[in-house]
Order: sequence, then structure tokens, then C-alpha cells
Amino acid sequence: MTLQKEEYFIIEQCRKGNAEVYAVLVERYQEMIYNVAYRMLGDADSARDIAQESFISAYGALADFRNDSKFSTWLCSIAMNKCRDHLRVHRNMLPLDEIEEPAAARGSDPEAALSDKQSSRELQAALSALPEDYRQVIILKHIEGLDYREMEALLGVSVNALKVKTYRARECLKKYLGKRQQPDG
Repeated sequence: MTLQKEEYFIIEQCRKGNAEVYAVLVERYQEMIYNVAYRMLGDADSARDIAQESFISAYGALADFRNDSKFSTWLCSIAMNKCRDHLRVHRNMLPLDEIEEPAAARGSDPEAALSDKQSSRELQAALSALPEDYRQVIILKHIEGLDYREMEALLGVSVNALKVKTYRARECLKKYLGKRQQPDG
């Protein structure tokens, strides 16, 4: 059974009242949804909340899920919408000075961990400085690894427009990171 067919089977079981099987989908996609939310919001607590809300909303809307798309794409769309709503309400409240990438703390080499943490902060600051639509395409393409067709389904923007937007977003990131690495003078 392919992954997509397995997911359709799980969704059908949920629709019939077997809520326990939904845990399989939560387990499968919780890290992805958390990472998308974290990169969009720049705050670990808010990202956890948005991820949880996304799974709850998706479960409540399973009747609306059409089997012509991937569950992960549909779920990611829900999470992105929740992030946009959160950003509208909490504009200018990104605690960039408190950001800590969970992966940075995993290393046993303190110097490497510090370097990873600094790189993560710089990346998050750069992402947060991007306009929201540029941030979305960078996160989806380069952090989550979606292809342009999946992004098209998720964002409702043509593949060609996404390629242009991704190119422009990368250029903005390069410019921002280049400015940050230049010595003050």
C-alpha cells in the first residue's frame, strides 16, 4: 500500500469514528508542521501551539478533505493559514533575541553547538525580515523540500510565479545575510 493510499484509508477510518488512528498522521507530520510554524513565526512556543491547532482543525475538517491531494499538503495549508492569522494578530512581536533552534542543543561539541545556534539565529532573523510571501516559499522549497507542484497546490500560485518568487526571495536572503556579515564601519 502506498503512503497516499494508507493515508486515505486512515482518513476514511477517522470519518467513520475511529479517532485513534489519527495519531498515525499526527506522528508522521508533527515535526514538519512544527518546523513550518517555527520558521514562519520565529517562536517555539507559538509554533507548538499552531502545530497543535492545525492538527485539531484538520481533524475537524476531515470531511472536507478531497482525496485528490496529499494529506501533508492539505495539512500544511492549514498550518500556513494559522501562521498568517497569528502574524496578523501578533505583528511586531517576534522574540528573535530568544530564539533557540532545538537541533543546536543536541550536539556534544559546545563550540559547534554555539556556532549552530548562531547560524540558526541568523537564518531566523533573515527569514523574519522577508515579506511573508517570500518567507513562505523559502520555507516550503528549501526547508521543507516541497517541489513546485506541491507548493502550487498549497499556495494556489502557478509554478512559474513560484519559481520567480523563490528566486527573488533567495536574492533578498543573500542580500540580508551579506549585510549582516559585513563588519560595521
